[in-house]
Amino acid sequence: MSVSVTRFAAPTASVNSWLVADDTSLIVIDVLRSSAEAAELADEVAASGKQLLAVVVTHGHPDHYIGLRTFAERFPDTPLLVASREIADDITGFTAWMESVGWLDAEPTMKARSTANPDGFDYGIIQVADRTELTLAQGAVVRLDTDWPAAEADHTTVVHVPSANAVFTSDLVYSGVHAWEGPQVTRDKIQSWLAALDTLLERYGTHVIVHPGHGPQGGTARYEEIRRYLRDFLNVTEAATGREEATAEMIRRYPDHEQADFLLPLSIDFHVHA
Repeated sequence: MSVSVTRFAAPTASVNSWLVADDTSLIVIDVLRSSAEAAELADEVAASGKQLLAVVVTHGHPDHYIGLRTFAERFPDTPLLVASREIADDITGFTAWMESVGWLDAEPTMKARSTANPDGFDYGIIQVADRTELTLAQGAVVRLDTDWPAAEADHTTVVHVPSANAVFTSDLVYSGVHAWEGPQVTRDKIQSWLAALDTLLERYGTHVIVHPGHGPQGGTARYEEIRRYLRDFLNVTEAATGREEATAEMIRRYPDHEQADFLLPLSIDFHVHA
């Protein structure tokens, strides 16, 4: 039994989707921040000729679920799954907030369906998985682990595929990308995030291949990379006298990181108020 992992790296928010496949079937983990990019991902899935068994959204941030409508329309028989009711609620809650601040104006078809907006997306079609393991057609197990503290997101799914020696960390790991530490990601949650990185190493071992929510896969050194980044962020935002100073210092320390024009300023704005 051979299991392959393919990364689909989208420019918008530097976010990943992951395709986990055997010879005849596949599962998609997360579906991007842009419907147009999700359409490209759907084309890739269709071109594989394999049966799409499920789409799994790991947490309730829009860069991981905006493509749901695209997949619902292209693959109407495929379940759109989350691993817990809390994640489903996070998705609807974040969607309502984005509508309130205009963040969905560029993705109007992903505004929630309502009497006033009958053409919106029906978030009620998202299903909560009734088990903690999915199975590819040839028997490979795909485990959905949800016992993680509130960190980058309030509720997170880590996906583990033992036969591929692969762990999909969702946004507990960023690699080469400025991490989201914006609204709701308090300093206490960042401390919990640091603790979760220790748990990842303990639970899945030192030789697993780490597949981040943002950035390329690699070994467990990815944990230390994001750990160092988070500690730097805490220190810089605590010491800075203003947002410009904090932003400049993070860019100085991480000059090659992506999302210096989007994720970083939103995070700085939340943590530095001067």
